[in-house]
Amino acid sequence: MPEPGAFASAKSFRDKVVMPFVNKLKTLIKNLTIQCVRLKEEVIQLRKEKKRLSDDVEFYKGKIKDMSDRTELLQEKADDLERVKRYAGAEQIDTIIRKVKEQERTEQQIRRYDRSYGTR
Repeated sequence: MPEPGAFASAKSFRDKVVMPFVNKLKTLIKNLTIQCVRLKEEVIQLRKEKKRLSDDVEFYKGKIKDMSDRTELLQEKADDLERVKRYAGAEQIDTIIRKVKEQERTEQQIRRYDRSYGTR
């Protein structure tokens, strides 16, 4: 802030220099306060979003673990099927599987028919 001139009165110095400077400071403080409140609200929202995303990550970690365990079990069953095929012969096992699938389809069609016509 400049020094008052030799012939400047205290009132004119206050009105022309000090008050405009104080008003600029007030405006600056007001704007900074508003910005601070907005940033605080944004931080709160970001924390909520981070919490939600962290929860999602934990959920999907559990899903991945479950799927990994299931994949391991299915791979074990596939390996067992290959062992049975080697022992009994691939053609014989494929024939058995085809017949069982046909039987399951027939049973499913019968169930649909029964539900459609109210029998059983």
